[in-house]
Amino acid sequence: MGETWVRKCLAGSDRRAVGFIGIALVAFVVLWLVSEWLGSRWVFVLSPLCLEFAVPGLRHFLTRRSLRRLLETYPRHAVPVHFVPGRARVGRQTYLETEGSDRTFLRLSELPERVRENIRRGGQVWMAGPDPRGRAAVLTRGAPFLTLGRVVIR
Repeated sequence: MGETWVRKCLAGSDRRAVGFIGIALVAFVVLWLVSEWLGSRWVFVLSPLCLEFAVPGLRHFLTRRSLRRLLETYPRHAVPVHFVPGRARVGRQTYLETEGSDRTFLRLSELPERVRENIRRGGQVWMAGPDPRGRAAVLTRGAPFLTLGRVVIR
């Protein structure tokens, strides 16, 4: 897992985060225009939906420093994983079980379907960490994706 791939994954994550925040801003502008057109402020009851659109992008920018620190501090290594039956998708979170572990899971947030499929096919992710708090930078091979995960014991 070379530095060029890490930079490509980080750049892709940045673009994706900006896209989510952009969608949230466009949705808010549309709500504002609809409220002006209807002459009613009740349309703003839907403003939490705009925040829901922005959450993945905001999460990325809030955790970006931790991701970079983990990538600089810990060596990256391949980890064989598979989806935990019954917990493959719990809300926004995905649980992966590391091979040979005794119920140690890797919890990831906001995992797109293309990345899920890539993990199913390859059966591994690249990980830097975990740090003493259990956080790990997780990268995938094939589809550039980088996220902050947490090692949890169940």
